[in-house]
Amino acid sequence: MTERSKEIRARILTVRVPVEEVGFLNSLVDGLDRVAFTRTRKKGEGVVDIIASPDRFEDLKEIVEGFRKHVRGLEVLGESSFEDLDF
Repeated sequence: MTERSKEIRARILTVRVPVEEVGFLNSLVDGLDRVAFTRTRKKGEGVVDIIASPDRFEDLKEIVEGFRKHVRGLEVLGESSFEDLDF
């Protein structure tokens, strides 16, 4: 039996929204039919990591740009690395 790689294969787009918009953003991402999922960094901060597989990351960036019309105060901070997270 071969040993499986423990490397995580995903890309992370980090955004900032007003705290009261975090739940709405999470709902929008949940409705994307498995394109990505969200993770809030710290409670009360409004920084959200949207995690997607590498092959869907470009789609995700376009989708998030479209979210700007619907999510008040959405600011795209850019791509993050796993070293930036505190898993």
